[in-house]
Amino acid sequence: MKDINFFDCLERIRQQKDNFMFTILHGFNEFLGEKIIQSFCEHFLEKKNDFSFRRFYFDAESDSSWEDIINEANSSSFFIQSRKILVVVVRDEKKINMNKYDKEILKKYLKKPNSNTILILYFSLNTTKDEYGQIKRSKIKRLLGELDSPHSHSIDLDRLSEREVSKYVKFYLKESGISVTSSAMEKIIELKGEDYASIINQLPKFEIARYQEKNLDTEDIDKIITGIEPHSIWDLTESIENEDINKYLEILKYLFINGVKPTFILGTLISYYTKIFTAKFLLKHNFPVGDIGKVLQQPNFMLNKFIQSVKHFSDKKLQQILKIIYKIDLELKTSGEDSARLSLQNFIFQIKLLSPEY
Repeated sequence: MKDINFFDCLERIRQQKDNFMFTILHGFNEFLGEKIIQSFCEHFLEKKNDFSFRRFYFDAESDSSWEDIINEANSSSFFIQSRKILVVVVRDEKKINMNKYDKEILKKYLKKPNSNTILILYFSLNTTKDEYGQIKRSKIKRLLGELDSPHSHSIDLDRLSEREVSKYVKFYLKESGISVTSSAMEKIIELKGEDYASIINQLPKFEIARYQEKNLDTEDIDKIITGIEPHSIWDLTESIENEDINKYLEILKYLFINGVKPTFILGTLISYYTKIFTAKFLLKHNFPVGDIGKVLQQPNFMLNKFIQSVKHFSDKKLQQILKIIYKIDLELKTSGEDSARLSLQNFIFQIKLLSPEY
């Protein structure tokens, strides 16, 4: 069975390299499966209607018949208007394991499938990411082996890489007439971490936000992704440096009210103070300020202010701040968001209590 990822599948459909007579879509990021189905419809069907496109469901409420599905698959002909896409959606984990009779019907069909039909087996399970991973490793993996054939394709919707996502985002936005700078793309990756699927999910938001300007740069990304003005984060770090308790708590409250997760705030603080640590090292080794700005991706309009902050920090104070932040990060991972919110509120008081010698 050919095992390909989301991006490779879209490209193969577009170039019509393969005849996807039997395709299995599996992965927690199931919305990507809908994009693949949409692409199949655009490139394979002359017209999408009740005759050419049908969904069958296997769940607690409905129990479709594989015999009926295969009969439907065999009913299409070589006429373009007679082509069909049939999507078999498994919504119940208990329905993943096929009974012997259904399995034999499908395996018999796979020996000589109808080239005028695209038959899609699509797992759409109501589970957490971890639960889906366990199901995928056990039940789905075993079924993939049982349904192996020269005509089968397995599409893993969770197998995404940073390079492929970046390339896809740039291509998608370019098609909409929107350019995105490399630094903006890096900022998107930084904010989203390894949650690459959510980046793809943000694309319509990027399109709408930049409909007029037709370009995306670093300063646009914070507001588009989080809905928060980027200056609020700068104000937060500035209030920490000035040890301004009232301002810090006010900005923190604003961020929480606007739905910004503690993980994002904490990640921003870790990134900010790590950059200060790096900049201090580079300054000690006589790196030019301009080069430091490029290495750390600091906007030109903020560079001088950032360098002043770097010079202001003593090494000991910076080490203590990082120590506190990483402790909060550990609390977030072990005790949850409520505990992390409280720790972030207490963070400014811990800074105040640092020894004056720092």
